[in-house]
Amino acid sequence: MDETETLEGKKQPFVEHLLELRACLIKAFIFWVISSILVYVFAEKVIEFLTSPLYHILPSKEQHIFFKTFPEVFTMYLKLSIILGFVIGSPLILYQFWSFIAPGLYPHEKKWVKSAVFLTCFAFLIGDIFAYYLFLPFILKFFYSFGEKFLVFKPFLKEYISFVLKIFIIFGVIFQLPSLMLLSSLLDLVDYEQFRKFRPYAIVISFFIAAVLTTSIDPLNQILLALPLTILYEVGIILTKLVKIKKRRG
Repeated sequence: MDETETLEGKKQPFVEHLLELRACLIKAFIFWVISSILVYVFAEKVIEFLTSPLYHILPSKEQHIFFKTFPEVFTMYLKLSIILGFVIGSPLILYQFWSFIAPGLYPHEKKWVKSAVFLTCFAFLIGDIFAYYLFLPFILKFFYSFGEKFLVFKPFLKEYISFVLKIFIIFGVIFQLPSLMLLSSLLDLVDYEQFRKFRPYAIVISFFIAAVLTTSIDPLNQILLALPLTILYEVGIILTKLVKIKKRRG
């Protein structure tokens, strides 16, 4: 039996692959639902946590957050549960997709993809921590300062939570940059020298992305988002350089 026949004999039928994919999707959905239920149980605490930076900038006499319609708070509970449930359950959810594609990978590819799954979850968490403790307090105070002297600010729950979640998603995604650069280097798609030469263009792209995501012409807002992007790109360059050194030694 030649090599081609051996490989064909090891291939699973297409239907069996679909069944495996369905099983992985069902398990991932179950993890998502369970995580969402847990978030819903503590939804009130979650909202208190998310609104804490806002209360720090409001005067004591104006520390109220409003809602417009009766079902608004309940709807916000559900929205938070679905979004944060996916984020919290993402390690187990991504593991299901990993378990599906793993049999078709080489041993070294399995190691790289497994590391990428871990880095993705870790980077998203670090991005959200950065957004909550550093970026969010500053940007809230910055925006509030424009009208605090002659206008009355009435924060509404729906708009505020949507604003915060948008920031979390943006920072969670942009903090994936180093792990994506590392994975592309491990897979020999792009090497350290190419990333290094692309640095000037990366800086320009960072400011362009910041301008699009902040939807603001204010340069300070753009810098606040472009600076982390630029730093993350430099971190990615360092990681790819370490990969290059390791490959030379190996």
